[in-house]
Amino acid sequence: MKNKSFSATNSLGSGSNVFLRLFLLLVACFLPLVGLSAQVSNEKFILQAEDMLRISFPGAPELDTQLQIRRDGVISAPIIGEVLAAGKTPSELESELSKKFENQLVSNEVMVVVLESHFTYYLEGEVRNPGIIESFRQLSVLEAIIAAGGIDKTTGKMKSVVVIRRKGEKYQHFELDLAAVIDGKKDGAFVLESYDIVSVPQRVW
Repeated sequence: MKNKSFSATNSLGSGSNVFLRLFLLLVACFLPLVGLSAQVSNEKFILQAEDMLRISFPGAPELDTQLQIRRDGVISAPIIGEVLAAGKTPSELESELSKKFENQLVSNEVMVVVLESHFTYYLEGEVRNPGIIESFRQLSVLEAIIAAGGIDKTTGKMKSVVVIRRKGEKYQHFELDLAAVIDGKKDGAFVLESYDIVSVPQRVW
């Protein structure tokens, strides 16, 4: 994934879009509360440790089960035993399970549904409540900031929010202009991955 850098000339304090900003912020406040117990079906979703899954066998419903991905990323499936699940999409896990059950069942069709997931984010800098944000679904940067009480408008800088993401032994840095997003000058939400760090810098006066 390439680093993204957004830029804009208008600041968050522009009065012409104040009502639009207020509406977006109110919507963002409620978004983390929506679908906490809903099934996760987005195929871009990557399975991770502690996700709760339902695995169904249309041709052998007696094998249907609910299980949790262990901390080591593995599930213990009926008959075939341990299978690495973390890091795969639900469809990829379905395909792998189907292959493993090919010689075990007359019908090897398998369905995987994510019943519950857990995401942890870290927010630091000029947010009202820095610390850990936990959610049952993936959040965008803006949603995570709102969940942390929002940016301190006196000291926080919306135009240079930084996301730090660990990939193996390396760290990726993404600089985002959320002021441009709120003003409607940039489209698309930057979706966080679990354990991302969101850093809101201080204004330079």
